[in-house]
Amino acid sequence: MEVVQEGRSGMGNVFTRFNGDFTDRHLLSMHQLTAGDIHLLLADAQAAEEAVRNPAERGVNILPLTELKAVMRQPSTRTGGSMATAMHKLGGGAQVISGMEASSEGKGETQADSWIAFATQADIIGTRTDRVGGPATAAQVINMARRDRKLVGHVPVINLGDGTNEHPTQALGDLFTIFKKFGTFEGLTMALVGDHERYRAHHSLMIGASILGIKVIAVESMVAPVPDDFTRLGGANLERTDDLDAAMQRADILYIGRNPDEYSGDNITERERSKQLAHDYTKWVVDRRRLQQMHKDAIVMHPRPRRHELDPSIDMDPRASDVQQMADMIPMRMAIIARLLGKSIKEERDQRLAAAS
Repeated sequence: MEVVQEGRSGMGNVFTRFNGDFTDRHLLSMHQLTAGDIHLLLADAQAAEEAVRNPAERGVNILPLTELKAVMRQPSTRTGGSMATAMHKLGGGAQVISGMEASSEGKGETQADSWIAFATQADIIGTRTDRVGGPATAAQVINMARRDRKLVGHVPVINLGDGTNEHPTQALGDLFTIFKKFGTFEGLTMALVGDHERYRAHHSLMIGASILGIKVIAVESMVAPVPDDFTRLGGANLERTDDLDAAMQRADILYIGRNPDEYSGDNITERERSKQLAHDYTKWVVDRRRLQQMHKDAIVMHPRPRRHELDPSIDMDPRASDVQQMADMIPMRMAIIARLLGKSIKEERDQRLAAAS
């Protein structure tokens, strides 16, 4: 499994690190972020949540007449919808495009030409692709068009999931949920359960954990282990095991993801892998009884959609945080969109509240 980083061959400068400066950037990988960048986004997300929950505000109108295109080349319910909601709460407009069957690509248009077309219609683009590196390709095409003066201004691209690689906005929203609960990342232990080889949400979350110093206990299958790149990245803060119960007893956060079997192949090796992984998932089912071994202040997270691995019996347990996790994606995605378009929600809101007082 390749860890996509700044300077990836052929991708030019689209993976530029932020280091506190979000202008003229794309968000393609958690590797672009520092701990300081993450805390800036957390502060903005907190301000966004306060504004959204305030009946007198319901949002922060700092991006009027600004347009988002969410181009979902893979199926999506939560991500495309929450991106659109986030943009509306910022005062802008949004269009979610699901699948490309009805687009001009059906007439033979190249994806590169499609990205340019979207960039002429939008101020910012979020996209999900089944291919690793798809959002980075979009960013590169758009950068080149701007360089050649075919496009007037910068159009940021946000990675909303690229194949089995990464899902950075999911990880940032997850970190917001964790930070709201604990108020810190220091000293936290997270049990991470599932297909670590192909589950992109796990990849981005492991990168975020390494940046922030969260200890990760990866509960893994022998056919879907933590990739070598992520093992090196985690270093002493990564522990690997096949014992879910022991991991749960030590964890502050239980994070479990579904089996991403849409990436399974059809040869003999792949069929055997799928069979073993499906068997392992039956051993990882977490119900309310199993959950009792975690401490009372722990939280259980799942990026959804869930299958049998997270039993509905936990829904009444106060430690179940997967619904809150979905809700937290909206203020975090508001923060991301605003920063990439040159705005800080916290700074803008603080100024408006001070002026009104």
